[in-house]
Amino acid sequence: MTVSTRVTDVEGRRLMLAHLDDVLWPEDGVTKSELLDYYTEVSGHLLPFVANRPLSLQRAPDPLTGECVYQKTAPPGLPGWVPTRRVRSEHAAFGYADYVIGADVPGLLYLLNLGFIAVSCTVDALDRPDQLLFDLDPTEIAFREVRNAALLVRDLLAIFKIRAWVKTSGGRGLHVMVPLAPIHSFEQVRTAAETIVRLARAREPRLFTLDMRRARRRGKILIDVHRNHRGATLISPYGVREYTGATVSTPLEWPELERALYPEEFHIRNVAERLRHVADPLAPFFRHPQSLMPLLDSGRARRLRPMA
Repeated sequence: MTVSTRVTDVEGRRLMLAHLDDVLWPEDGVTKSELLDYYTEVSGHLLPFVANRPLSLQRAPDPLTGECVYQKTAPPGLPGWVPTRRVRSEHAAFGYADYVIGADVPGLLYLLNLGFIAVSCTVDALDRPDQLLFDLDPTEIAFREVRNAALLVRDLLAIFKIRAWVKTSGGRGLHVMVPLAPIHSFEQVRTAAETIVRLARAREPRLFTLDMRRARRRGKILIDVHRNHRGATLISPYGVREYTGATVSTPLEWPELERALYPEEFHIRNVAERLRHVADPLAPFFRHPQSLMPLLDSGRARRLRPMA
């Protein structure tokens, strides 16, 4: 294979991008060059969700095993202009670890050039969470049920005057997201999330499960709210996933879920083109921070016992 290299200037930083002909997804022939070009084009939509947040990095699939490696701590040898921060971490030996902090396009491209394909962002840019997340994770169930589940979560939140946004996970699921004013504790956010899950299960008991064990939830959807704790991560909007087809975690308008769409429709070769013709559904997300107090003050939340 020919090793191709390109030197480019990006926002005042000179980058040497190497191995551009490497094929990252052999089934589809997607190269590293395509990956870099894709992220460059969508960076204006992605960066607001990773800026000033500790990042979790995902390497490209291993060509032999197809497995990916996740790296939370900052890789060694980073240039000084790639920001890092010492962050409290329950996984670190001494309670703290150095993380890469999302910042700008040169930093994003530098990390991608090292062999990473995606970044996941934390839910806490500050000391308090500024997002509420529902990860709808299906097991052996038609995607129309996942779409219906997301619409139900949206409607239950709306009862409490809380507006939600949605994106594909890039896999088989959907992520329902709520922007928050940073006024709640993580415990409060989890209580709010668990209240909505219990309401959803009461409405559709045969559709939802709380069981984290995949083997025991065939034909059901897990609404995972465990991402609502300090340091938890979620694939960033417009992040590329490791799956066949280089699918992308793609923001959607709610009416789009009312038709027969599927997550695999959104991938590295068409999402940038989509953004040329369709307004970014998540563009106004952080302009609408919300309070969870209408939900937390409800009798439903006060009667909650911790979920298993």
